[in-house]
Amino acid sequence: MESTSHRRGYATTVMTLMGLAAVTTLLPVNVGAQEHGSTRHQSSLPQITTGDQKDWPLHNLDLHGSRYADLDEINTATVSGLDVAWTFEAGAANSITQVTPLVVGGVMYINAGSTLFAVNAITGESIWTMSLDDNLEARGRGPSYGQGVLYGFGGATMYATDAKTGELVESFGDGGRLEIISEALQFKYPDDYPPGVDAYGLGYRLTTPPVYLDNTLYAGVALSENHIPGGLVIAADATTGGIKWVFNTVPQGPRDDGWAVAKDSWGDGKRVGGGVWSPPTIDTELGLVYVNAGNPSPDYDGSARPGMNLFTNATIALNLETGRLAWYYQTVHHDLWDWDHVTGPLLFDATKDGRTVKGIAAAGKNCLMYLWDRETGEPINPMVETAVPTESDVPGEQVWPTQPIPYNARGVPMTPFCATFPILDDAEAQQRARQMYTPYSVEEFYIVSHGGSSWGSLSFSPRTGLVYVTGKDGVITFTVNPVGDTLEIGVSNGHADNIAEGPIRDGMTPIFTVTAYEPISGQLVWQQTAPTNSAIGASGNLVTSGDLVLQGTDVGEFYAFDARTGDRLFRYRHNRPIRASPLTYQVNGKQYISVVSSNSVVTLALP
Repeated sequence: MESTSHRRGYATTVMTLMGLAAVTTLLPVNVGAQEHGSTRHQSSLPQITTGDQKDWPLHNLDLHGSRYADLDEINTATVSGLDVAWTFEAGAANSITQVTPLVVGGVMYINAGSTLFAVNAITGESIWTMSLDDNLEARGRGPSYGQGVLYGFGGATMYATDAKTGELVESFGDGGRLEIISEALQFKYPDDYPPGVDAYGLGYRLTTPPVYLDNTLYAGVALSENHIPGGLVIAADATTGGIKWVFNTVPQGPRDDGWAVAKDSWGDGKRVGGGVWSPPTIDTELGLVYVNAGNPSPDYDGSARPGMNLFTNATIALNLETGRLAWYYQTVHHDLWDWDHVTGPLLFDATKDGRTVKGIAAAGKNCLMYLWDRETGEPINPMVETAVPTESDVPGEQVWPTQPIPYNARGVPMTPFCATFPILDDAEAQQRARQMYTPYSVEEFYIVSHGGSSWGSLSFSPRTGLVYVTGKDGVITFTVNPVGDTLEIGVSNGHADNIAEGPIRDGMTPIFTVTAYEPISGQLVWQQTAPTNSAIGASGNLVTSGDLVLQGTDVGEFYAFDARTGDRLFRYRHNRPIRASPLTYQVNGKQYISVVSSNSVVTLALP
């Protein structure tokens, strides 16, 4: 069942599903009907007895998105003893592939579109299952929680459920269900969107859970590829669902905050893209909420959007109470590579020259790490506007001539966390390899690096002072289908419709990377690599006070690395891919680690 290898003196334990585990099944006890759904009750809530309890109440654990858990029962000395404690199967009909469950009061909560599961976090036994009457698209990354209420979502719809009973909360929206994006559009643009507008039909999606603070939900809205006129950041009353404010990442006119800054950065075509893929983070002392905005659309033909295309591919700081723009920093100007600025933002506090720096970190598909002062938006170290290739055979394309490259404190470009140039064995393919920021071609199959980080979140440990980011080495090649300004909002696809032939990802073996940076100096401290099945879509990690970085991969492996040195201390092998970010929690004094693998939750613990 186990085999042991050694690297730099540390034991690495390899586990399989043959370890002891409790696999649960759903055994309905009673069903409660509601206006918009029903709840099946299967068992009672877990008994909370003695010992410490530590929850995982938000997707990224806390308002800073730190993914730092102050738990150390499982640590560098004990991690080799981990075994499977239990697994839970959501069922083939319920997609939870990218979900990070929540744990509050010994109960684990899992969201699959129209369905919410409550599971005993000690045993994996099902407690209740709530299902809406209709099927919502299940492509989200888990629920949110606040003051005894769970907020699930699917498609463009959000709903509120009592965390103990599984019953819909009648005060929220319409009987517990809220068409939050439709309400936000009507609130923001009453002359353009009538009440009840079909936001889902227009291409808007919720893909990431909102963040809860003081009875307010802060939600980000995608989907750039559906050619939406800007991603939305929504503040809504957590009791009623009433909209408080809305910010558009791509200002459409003078009534939008930031219009004066962004209006001349687009040209005369549609102002589209900028979807928000990851949860907001919040600094309550500064009174700011931060989001990352994705790429403009279409992805590879910018001829109808000459300019920098603000505020796409930017980290954006907004006033927590009003939603007004405080600052922004764009990391990719006039994106022609589908390099979503998607990972993070993560807030951290570190020391520089004897003073505390309130920092913010973000990363993206271009394999670069960006670090700023989160109060001002100024880079901690220089970000140098650097000349890039500007030649393009896409008709009418005006490539932006520079891109911001992060430097470290020594005045040297920061080491990327994954490959920025294709390393190819085939001689013919080598001739088609191009440097970063080379525009794709209508005629030639240029090969450009395209891996990077993705929806998987960063983490930060105050013990080590390091930021941890997950990425992938990868490449892609295709030819561009010039579309100009012909794509239709909510109908066209700014990604697929912009590709003539391809995409092709062969020629370079993809590699999974986990990298640690010291954020004040910008120095790369360590990096680990692992096999991967794909070149994109990296899940995130977490770090603990036991000095462990925990990471799953899409070949079904789950790792524990020493947070200080990067040494691999533990490896578990599951029989399904892992594309979700992990969590850890403590119930009755015992620490558990959980991660979603395909449609199952796998939970590990010490004997």
